[in-house]
Amino acid sequence: MHMPTLDADATALAACGLVHVHITDRLFGRTPRRARNNVLAMIAALNRPVSVTLHDLPQPSDGPAMRARADFFRAVARAAKGVIVSSHHEAALFAEYVDATIGVEVIPLLFDPIRVDKPSDSAELTVGVLGYLYPGKGHMETLQAMSDLDPSIGFVALGTPSPGHEDLADDLGKVAADMGRRCTVTGFLSDDELFRASTAVTVPVAYHRHMSASGSINSWISAGRRPLVPRTAYTDELAERSPGVLTMHDNNDAALRSAIESAFADPASTWIDSAVTPSPTAADVGRAHQRLFRRWSW
Repeated sequence: MHMPTLDADATALAACGLVHVHITDRLFGRTPRRARNNVLAMIAALNRPVSVTLHDLPQPSDGPAMRARADFFRAVARAAKGVIVSSHHEAALFAEYVDATIGVEVIPLLFDPIRVDKPSDSAELTVGVLGYLYPGKGHMETLQAMSDLDPSIGFVALGTPSPGHEDLADDLGKVAADMGRRCTVTGFLSDDELFRASTAVTVPVAYHRHMSASGSINSWISAGRRPLVPRTAYTDELAERSPGVLTMHDNNDAALRSAIESAFADPASTWIDSAVTPSPTAADVGRAHQRLFRRWSW
């Protein structure tokens, strides 16, 4: 794991009373222990207060890796001036599995302004999953839930495989081929490309059953889409904060299959009503960060 030096940014850092870093273990090392050592060394080298936003909090679905991941997050949180998470569900995970003695602040992920650009009725029928491809994100489960649909309906993965999971794209292609179904993995998409691809999908799905916060769901919503999502602590929280942006189903494969069939029967249900304004906005999130940064800079 290559850790960049801070020398090139020394001049800019000299004027900073506080440095804020977005953190998850997989960004900083091949193992949680190595990531912990790298992050703690970085914080020490900065020689000034450091606050963090923690992502992808440890939870039982991590399996045997959960304990080492919890140790990583605990060490980073103890070294930080302040800690932010992106949902109340993440705050609960932190308290239960990391350290209940450390207080965390909740700033939800922002929504870009909704842009609605519905495609023509002649567009091909597809089911789409948005975001990096990795096990547990729901790509394979969503494709398998399409088994009873007409094979002319394609499957689209809007994104690229996460490092080390390139084989998942091949696996999706093989399963789709057995169904006689088209399977498209777009690879990396620019913001404009992602918006266009998001609006072209007939049925948007976000079947990540253990999500603690989700930028992928927010991307669907910002494109005017109302994705199918499993009912979880996080999606309940999001629906309460922003009514009308999700279509929820029970958290199991059979319910997903039924939800997809219902969405094809009523395609208008996959689009957000123009009167809906999701929360928080970029301005809301900016103000919340500014308030905390001022407090932690002293």
